[in-house]
Amino acid sequence: MRFFKSLQQDAKLFLYIYILLMVFRIAFLLIYSGQLGSAGTGDIVEALWLGARISLKTTAFLVAFPFVFGTIPYAIWGRWPAGCIRAMLGSVAVGLMTLLFVIRIPYYEIFHQGFNIMLFNGMKDDKAAIWDTAVKQYQFWPRLLGAVLLMALFIWLLQKILRTPVWQPRRHARIWTGLAIVFVPVFAIFCRFGGAFHSDSGVPWESAARTRYVVLNEAILDDGQALYRAYSTHKRATEKALRPISGDELDAAVARLGGNPDADSIESAFARRTTAAPLARRPHHVVVILGENYALWPLLPEYRALGLAKTGEWLETNGAHSYHFLPNGNGTMTSLNGFLTGLPDVGLYVNYTMGKHGHLDGLGIGATMKKMGYKTVFWYGGLRSWQDIEHFTLREGFDEFHCADELPEQGESSSWGVPDGVLFDGIREQMKGDAQDTFYFILTTSNHPPFAYNVDAEGFPRDEVAAKLPPSIPTDKATMDQLGHIWYADKVMGDFIRQEQKDDPSTLFVVTGDHAERFNFASDVSLWALSGIPCYFYGDGVRQDLLDEQMAGSHLQIAPTLAELIQPTGRLYTSLLPPLMKSDRAFNHRLYIEDGEIGEQKNLTDDAFRQDIEAARTVASWVVMHDK
Repeated sequence: MRFFKSLQQDAKLFLYIYILLMVFRIAFLLIYSGQLGSAGTGDIVEALWLGARISLKTTAFLVAFPFVFGTIPYAIWGRWPAGCIRAMLGSVAVGLMTLLFVIRIPYYEIFHQGFNIMLFNGMKDDKAAIWDTAVKQYQFWPRLLGAVLLMALFIWLLQKILRTPVWQPRRHARIWTGLAIVFVPVFAIFCRFGGAFHSDSGVPWESAARTRYVVLNEAILDDGQALYRAYSTHKRATEKALRPISGDELDAAVARLGGNPDADSIESAFARRTTAAPLARRPHHVVVILGENYALWPLLPEYRALGLAKTGEWLETNGAHSYHFLPNGNGTMTSLNGFLTGLPDVGLYVNYTMGKHGHLDGLGIGATMKKMGYKTVFWYGGLRSWQDIEHFTLREGFDEFHCADELPEQGESSSWGVPDGVLFDGIREQMKGDAQDTFYFILTTSNHPPFAYNVDAEGFPRDEVAAKLPPSIPTDKATMDQLGHIWYADKVMGDFIRQEQKDDPSTLFVVTGDHAERFNFASDVSLWALSGIPCYFYGDGVRQDLLDEQMAGSHLQIAPTLAELIQPTGRLYTSLLPPLMKSDRAFNHRLYIEDGEIGEQKNLTDDAFRQDIEAARTVASWVVMHDK
């Protein structure tokens, strides 16, 4: 009888948490209703139905603790404090889910997803900068106060519900208890598979996204499931990257990518000879600009009229460009790791592990430029403490590292670094004194939350841009401030390129973005708008037809392209992937480009391409694990 009574209290807790998760799901959709676009009632109902099923798993997991530690011991020993244990654990569960919901709102604003693998990447980021961003950009203190008040309200309501009486059968008590004992495992299985009794009919988080609308797909996963997605994705990526790779498997992967499996090192296995006609004269300066969140979407036809990427438009007209281009990762460090190592992202923090034993990875852009006789200089608009960036760049082929704290004029600095204009001015002064051929890799910071820089003082045409915004993009101050930072970063980069070209007409420029998956203004955005980045080559002798319309590539292919442009025909260089002139496909951690179309790798039907991607990741994993 005690078991039956206590189980009823667990049932109250289950229903309460379950309803609360549904309320949070509906609230999320109301908050982001502007992103529903053309989604109909049927789409919304489908998302809510799938969400209701998958939340059975989350709720059952949370209620399992008071059941195991409260109800079961109480059924054996009547003096066991099951009620207190249930009230405590239930309050913790309600408080935790409320807090996660409040956190999810700004998280979605940044990453266009609920909790994902970037949650783990961020654990290694600049904690002070993240804190400052949370306070300034995302109203940390008001949100925290709101979370505390909501937690208090929901916990108070839970306690009142748990204090209500339960039903006590006057007859057949043992039968009811027996039925309850049978019911519990059956119901547990039903919850385990998301409203089904078999995995084939269930709703796992991997396949929960069944609509064509991002916001609806993210609403399907409650915050508990999203948190598990982040953990599971990170765990899988790490385990896959660290799995043992046999010699035969490595040889097969090398051969698959066109390398020499009989070579004595990975670098020599991927030795290539230049075949393209080089530039008429060797550049005295080569400059690669990796722009923070320098995305493709402002250059797409539906947004181009806003004029946020005038420099991009100018480079498009006066140099070579590709808009079929992917970053190496969905964060700054994963993309930078690709440049510095020449390896695709395999889910490992190689900036903390590679190069510490004195081995220089010859596939990276720093090593490639050094072999061509260039002094290599890395400039970062932030601070050297971020992601071990100073030590990593120096280990991976750069002669010098410089950052914001060396600039005499800091300007209106943010938590992530100095304004890009200040950064470019400092670099230009250094370049004037270069006696030898020098390669500059520049990582900017301005287009990053918190968007607190006074872009209006720089001439941002706020009213003009607001008047041209499509209905899908709001005109609130926060959105306009962010658009202003896109405009500013593009503008000062263009000023730098033009000024440096006057100082040294031979300079060769490469411009691209570190990532793009921060576009959250509009509804029904394409993958091009969400994830695409541009790539430009500009300088003396760079023809517009250098990159044709069928070309597709990624960050990893910029270094070999520079080798082809600068070195005489027939010279050796090393690269895992071919130069951009010989590439019509691209991939990164999640996406692919083929035949001019972009898609998610889980939907890739070209088996040969899929095997190529896996081969590249196999080689990358082997290199990372054997960097000793």
